[in-house]
Amino acid sequence: MSVQTEKSLLIDLLQNINDASIIQKVKNFVLHEIEPAPLSDNQKKELDRRITDHRENPKSGVDAFEFLDSLKSKYEL
Repeated sequence: MSVQTEKSLLIDLLQNINDASIIQKVKNFVLHEIEPAPLSDNQKKELDRRITDHRENPKSGVDAFEFLDSLKSKYEL
């Protein structure tokens, strides 16, 4: 995936932040455009740890809107 494609997707996401269909667009993009890479044993353990932490305390993570705002600032969009 090119940098321009990533930037275009990010701009679309930020411009349509209140549009629920953007979630479906991102999901479709991830499922169809990004090829999965195999995880190392350490990555698998870290992923399992994060999933367990999230299940035990689902509100402890980063707010999605705060994350998108930080990306917007980072890329000056």
